[in-house]
Amino acid sequence: MTGVTIDVKIRTVRQLMDELKSGKFLLPSFQRQYVWDEDDVRSLIDSIVNNYPIGTVILWKPSNISKIDPFSKPLIDTNNSPSEVFYVIDGQQRLTSLLLLFNDWKITRGGEDIKCDVPISYHPTAKRFYKSSSRGINLSKLVRAFCLNDLKTLRELAETVPEEQLKEIEEKIGKILNYPVPIYVMETYNEDDSVFKDMAEAFMRVNKYGVRIGNLELMLSFLAGTISGKLKEQIRNFYDRMFTEFEIDLQPVIRFVFSSFGLKMTQISKVEQFKKNVEKISTYNEKTAEEILKKCEEAMNITLNLIEMNLGIDNSRLLPSQVPLIPIAVYFHNKGLSSLDDIDEKEAESILNWFILTSFNGYYSSQPDTKLDEDIEIVKQSTRFPWEGLLENMQRRRARVKISFEDVKRGLSINVLKRAGRSYLFLLYVILAKNHADDWNGTLLKKAKYTTLARHHIFPREFLEQNLSPEDPETKEVLINNLANVTFIHKDVNSEIEDKPPEDYLTDYISSAKKHFIPIDINLWKIEQYTTFLEYRIREIYCAGKNLFGEIFE
Repeated sequence: MTGVTIDVKIRTVRQLMDELKSGKFLLPSFQRQYVWDEDDVRSLIDSIVNNYPIGTVILWKPSNISKIDPFSKPLIDTNNSPSEVFYVIDGQQRLTSLLLLFNDWKITRGGEDIKCDVPISYHPTAKRFYKSSSRGINLSKLVRAFCLNDLKTLRELAETVPEEQLKEIEEKIGKILNYPVPIYVMETYNEDDSVFKDMAEAFMRVNKYGVRIGNLELMLSFLAGTISGKLKEQIRNFYDRMFTEFEIDLQPVIRFVFSSFGLKMTQISKVEQFKKNVEKISTYNEKTAEEILKKCEEAMNITLNLIEMNLGIDNSRLLPSQVPLIPIAVYFHNKGLSSLDDIDEKEAESILNWFILTSFNGYYSSQPDTKLDEDIEIVKQSTRFPWEGLLENMQRRRARVKISFEDVKRGLSINVLKRAGRSYLFLLYVILAKNHADDWNGTLLKKAKYTTLARHHIFPREFLEQNLSPEDPETKEVLINNLANVTFIHKDVNSEIEDKPPEDYLTDYISSAKKHFIPIDINLWKIEQYTTFLEYRIREIYCAGKNLFGEIFE
C-alpha cells in the first residue's frame, strides 16, 4: 500500500495498560460502542489465565493528529495532550474490558461512564471466576494490589487468605499481567485520497466477528472534517444528542443528514466524489442549513420514539443494523411530522413490520447505497408509509419478505452472542417486549433500560460446559449460545442465578418464565432433556412472533 508501513509489537497486559492511559489511543467514529457484558469479560480473563489466544490489536497511526476524525472519542478520558495518536481499528472490546479490570470496573469515555455493573471475582478455594460481588474476591482489587503494589490491600489479603491460596492468587494475577498481546500498527505519512483508499481496503480485511469496514464508513468518519464552520458544529451537536439518547452510530446520522440535503447514497460512497459532494452542503446558507437539521432531529427523534414505545428498543445495541432507521426518518422528515400523534395505528404497524423484517433479514447488509437510494426515492414520493412499494423492492432483489419457522429454527444452529446472531437476538427481544414479558425483577422489558439487562442463559453456560460432551469447541459454543437457550433478564437476577441448573432456580421465576416461552414442565428443565427443551422453546418463539406480527410471518 502506498504511503503505509506496518509494524508488529508485543506488549504485556501490564505494559499495555500503562500505554492506554496516555490519552493517545482514540476510537474512530465507525467503531461501535462497547457492547460486551460480564460473561464476555469473564471469558476474556479466563482465556488469558489459561494462555489461550485472544486475538490481535490493530492500530492506525496517521501523521496528522488534528484533522483526521472530528467525531472520534478517546479510549479512556485523560488530561493528557499526546503528541501522536493511534486509532483503534480492531480490539476495542478487549482493550476496554482490560481497562475496566484495571480501574475497578468503571472508566469514562467522552464524558460517558462505561462500567461492569457486576464485577468479576476470583474464588481461591473453587479456583474459579464468578460474576459476583459476594462470591470470591473482586478481581480488579487483586490486579491493582499486585500490579500497583498496594500495601494496604496486600496486608489485608495476607491476614484473610491462607498462605497457599494467596500464592496461587499471585500466580494467577501474574499470568494476567504478563500475558503477551500482539499489536499491529499501520502508519501513514500523507493522508491523501489514495491512502484513504488503501486504508479502506486494509480495514475491509479486518473481519473480526463479522465486522466489515467499508469505504463509506471510513469516508464518513475521516473526511467529514471537510465540512467547516457552524454547519459542522451543528451536525456534531445533532449526533452527540442522538448518541446520548440512543448510542446511535455516526454512519446513519450522516447518511440521513446528507439525504436531507439532497445527496444520494451513491454520491457519497466513493472517495473521489465524497469531498466534492460534502462541499456542496457547505454552500447552504446558515439559516437554511439550521432549519434542515432541526427537521432532521425531529424526524429521527420520532423514529426512535416509535420503536421504543412499541418495541421497547431504547438502545442501538439491540439492533443488528441501524440502516433501517434511515428510510423511516426520511419519511417523517419529508412529511414534516413533529409528533407520533401525527401517524395512525395502521401506519405505525406498517412501519414497525417493515423495520422488523428488514432488520431480521439483513436487507441492507449488501449493496446498501443502491438499496437505500431506491427506498428513499419511494418514501419521498409517498403521502403514507409505502409498505407495498418497499416490499416490491425487496421481492425484486429476492430478499425474504416473510419470516418462516425454518428462519427462526436456524437460530438453533447459530451462536447468537456473536455478531452473526444479532438479528436473532433482535427478533427475540421484540417478540418478548410485545408479549409483555418482564425482566424477572418486576419491570416490563418494554419499559426497562437495555443497560440494566443481561443476556441470560436459561441452562447456564458453566453448567452446560460441565455437562455437554461435544469435543468440537464451535459445536459446543452453538449448543450453549443458541437462540432457544438465551433470554433477557435483569443483571442482578442473572448474577444471583449464576451457574445454577434450571431445576434449582426456575420455580422461583415461573410466572415470568412463561412469558419468556420457557416450558413449565419441570422434566424439560433436566440436562437429559436439553435438546427437547430447545425444540419446544424455538417453536414457542416462532408461534408468538406469528401471533404478534402476523403480516411478516409465514
